[in-house]
Amino acid sequence: MKQEFIEKYYIDKNVSIDIGGKDIYKGTAAECADGVLSLKWTKGEDEYTHIEIDAIKAIWKTKK
Repeated sequence: MKQEFIEKYYIDKNVSIDIGGKDIYKGTAAECADGVLSLKWTKGEDEYTHIEIDAIKAIWKTKK
């Protein structure tokens, strides 16, 4: 997965991300920097999960 591709098509969009394990990460693609995607999700307060872009196997847009 390329950082430029994510920035062009997914920033500020609701996404699901598969990194090859049993978990799927969901949230808003908030920012890409230094090979890391910051995924924003809300459970009371805004929180973030940071995912190494090279680890991403698949990403797709989702509804909120």
